Amino acid sequence: MDKSDSYIEIQLGMPEEMRHQAAVICYEGFRRQMESLGVSQVQGIALLERSLDAELALIALHQDRLVGFVGLQYENRPFFQFQRSHFIQELGWLRGLLIFLLFNLAATVIQPTEMFINVIVVDASMRGKGIGTSLINAVFEIARQNQFQAVVLDVVDTNPDARRLYERMGFAPIKTRKYAYLRHLIGSSAVTTMSKRIDALPTESLA
Repeated sequence: MDKSDSYIEIQLGMPEEMRHQAAVICYEGFRRQMESLGVSQVQGIALLERSLDAELALIALHQDRLVGFVGLQYENRPFFQFQRSHFIQELGWLRGLLIFLLFNLAATVIQPTEMFINVIVVDASMRGKGIGTSLINAVFEIARQNQFQAVVLDVVDTNPDARRLYERMGFAPIKTRKYAYLRHLIGSSAVTTMSKRIDALPTESLA
């Protein structure tokens, strides 16, 4: 298999030894929001590493190095399984409880026929190389193979570049939730849920 500098391998499932690097990439992707909540790098990485479900990760590898991933959610199994006790342990009782509630604020409700992209992040050193697009296309294929009818994701109002990418890939907005009173805490004031319908595989292709 080609292992050139441009080759990206996509695979479902994250090896346990990559959990920490995944948490680092995720923290860096959301550093501004984390810092606005007063969550340090060490604290944020620890929380993310403990909370992610490696079995629900779709990862991108470059020369066997983790360079990005998608966290999937379906059938009431979230990619991030945040525990209140972890937040209190890392951040103290009052602040830990408050930030735990913010992390779980207005979680997107998905239908049994939908696959939800809980998070998508790419290592800063590898952005602009089409990794995000490759990951999303792989999600479409997994959803199709498992007969989901749609892929759903959220995008915040302060990330127009991501929204344009999702629109180019066929996602359409279906609902916007506004949180103007939280802008100074989380860095955004609205979250738009977008959906892309997935065409079923032909009957003869189903195993």
